Amino acid sequence: MEKLKQWWNNDLSRWVKFVYLVLLANGVPAFIILMTLPEKTEILFVWTINPAINARLIGVMYFNALLLVAFGIFQTSWARARITMVVITLFSILATLLTFFFLKPFLAHPWYHLAYWLTMYLVLFFTAPIVFVTQERKHGGRLPVQAPLTILARLAAAASLIISLVCGLGLIFAIDTVNEVWPWVLPPLVGALIGVLFITHMAAYAWALWDGDWLRARPIFWQAPITALLFILLPMFHLKDLRPDALGSLILYLAVAGFLFLSNLIAIVDNRAAAKSGTSDVA
Repeated sequence: MEKLKQWWNNDLSRWVKFVYLVLLANGVPAFIILMTLPEKTEILFVWTINPAINARLIGVMYFNALLLVAFGIFQTSWARARITMVVITLFSILATLLTFFFLKPFLAHPWYHLAYWLTMYLVLFFTAPIVFVTQERKHGGRLPVQAPLTILARLAAAASLIISLVCGLGLIFAIDTVNEVWPWVLPPLVGALIGVLFITHMAAYAWALWDGDWLRARPIFWQAPITALLFILLPMFHLKDLRPDALGSLILYLAVAGFLFLSNLIAIVDNRAAAKSGTSDVA
């Protein structure tokens, strides 16, 4: 209990912690349901997701959010937490707006499913941007660089930014085209939400390049190998959900996910090597 009090009273704003806790309350149940019972979304989730691979794909999206919360919630300063809030704030806005463009799947379920979804997202829709702007004005802006991003980290960030931008725009605005090169069929709502995930990552990589400090930017690099690995494993566990002619698409899908995995992992290793050699004070 004493450690909990110390955490609650540390220098990171309680409003930032509030945003993290709301996201945890929303994300943990969704992640558990989608990853353990992907065939039961008609009963247990707020809209029906078929086939099971798409339910688990949304589960990966929630896991990514929980991963960023885990990286941010134990920080003691806004500077170290803010890149996670870039993702959370932008996702909260875009996912809430998307709901009103894709109401049909929600309306097929009992009204309280949509009410729950909207309540959680509307809280974040209004709170997260206010908290972000307020904290950035108080404690943010251009901050001194303690541990510069290495060249390899900058290259990884730039490449990840471009991939995230292309994938995000395609999934949101050209789902039919994307489905021609995706190993399985993505429903519009699933595609749009994964597209939003990519767009938020694009923004975070852009923020990392602007900030230039490894100690503040590293959560976006840390999440990438873990998330990319889950993307890689997903079709391996759902071969029956892949399109019959998916071989070429699967190779492309695995190549992109593999590149994100390796490039960000190399960036992590390179920055740690820079720290040990004394060219950076990253731990």
